Amino acid sequence: MNWENFKHQFHPSWRSRMRPFIESEECDKIYAYLKAESKRGKRVAPLSMHVWRCFLETPLDDIKAVMVGLCPYHTLKNDAPVADGLLMGCSITGKLQPTLEQFYGGLEKEFYNGLNLNYTPAPDVSYLADQGVLMLNAALTTEINKAGSHLEIWEPFIKYLFEEIINHLGVPIIFLGKDAAKYKKYTGIFAHVFELSHPASAAYKNSEWDTEGVFSKVDVLLEETNGFTVQWLPVDVPF
Repeated sequence: MNWENFKHQFHPSWRSRMRPFIESEECDKIYAYLKAESKRGKRVAPLSMHVWRCFLETPLDDIKAVMVGLCPYHTLKNDAPVADGLLMGCSITGKLQPTLEQFYGGLEKEFYNGLNLNYTPAPDVSYLADQGVLMLNAALTTEINKAGSHLEIWEPFIKYLFEEIINHLGVPIIFLGKDAAKYKKYTGIFAHVFELSHPASAAYKNSEWDTEGVFSKVDVLLEETNGFTVQWLPVDVPF
């Protein structure tokens, strides 16, 4: 692939690290597949301009934690993809998805249980990306109405991303769901890895998502290493 056509989809801090993959045969295979699927009439989510969005929103130098899901939302709303390029983000359609609603509910219970917070859950998760949480899907694309259909073609990229870049950062990594957790094989042996059920599973079961205290544990690590914690829930509390 021609790097000049891609570089503006990445924050400048990522460019020198991403260029070798973009110019590789593995990346050529990904885009050859996507182009062939498009010619067959297949629709893909998210829109092409948002495929690499998580690497534009969160500078490499600012990463404090990585959260990994499986693949983007595979549905449409008003004929537009729900997926916006960030893990669980649904800001384009502006309609909160059940998965993200479960995510917020789990965080509220972990951090503010019993406070009866008054806040409006937002479909935009860029508030996490802006704090240094890389909101990553294991597959950056998926076929509409076919969840997980592009996982295989994106695996070489995920392998490169972890082995060549993320593992050297020493940041906590949170895998959401057993399928996403399969990619922990690419993390370093000294990585702080956490595994959780995916909020989508709770949405399917109509039950409450349990964070198992993972986000508090990540905050402890972040506080110890750089005096930083993440405001996981987009809410202002009166204390």
